[in-house]
Amino acid sequence: MKKMNKKGFTLIELLAIIVILAIIAVITVPIILNIIDEARKGAEKNSVIGYGKAVELAYTQYQYDKSLGTTPNTHAATTEEKTTSNTNKDGKVITVTIDSVDVDLKVDFDGDKVVCTPTGTDKNTIEAGKVSLKGCAVNGSTTTTYNYAEGKATKN
Repeated sequence: MKKMNKKGFTLIELLAIIVILAIIAVITVPIILNIIDEARKGAEKNSVIGYGKAVELAYTQYQYDKSLGTTPNTHAATTEEKTTSNTNKDGKVITVTIDSVDVDLKVDFDGDKVVCTPTGTDKNTIEAGKVSLKGCAVNGSTTTTYNYAEGKATKN
């Protein structure tokens, strides 16, 4: 009698493995996509917090310069800049209301581009040293915006 050498897998075995891998993929892909989305949202929120702290620092520098009688750390935004959410090409100028006066502060922030709404009821204000930024979008996001106040960013 002749011996048969069985090498390789049968078609049924290969199909079973493919079905198992497909089930694993169906379960893990949404989980991975959710983790990526949560990480993106966390990065956006942290960018707004970093930007808010940079505005607080610019405000402190403004008050210090003003108390010394020197020219405060401001920037005269052009009409074009004012119509583009008060940011220059680097996104480093923001108009805030300090003691009922609009001031264009120079803000040094090297993170993601953050733009906060400067007009209407969502006006950015500084009262008693507390910065309040409204409608902050990160990297041109139109779906998620944040408000910044007292060192925290909250989703709109």
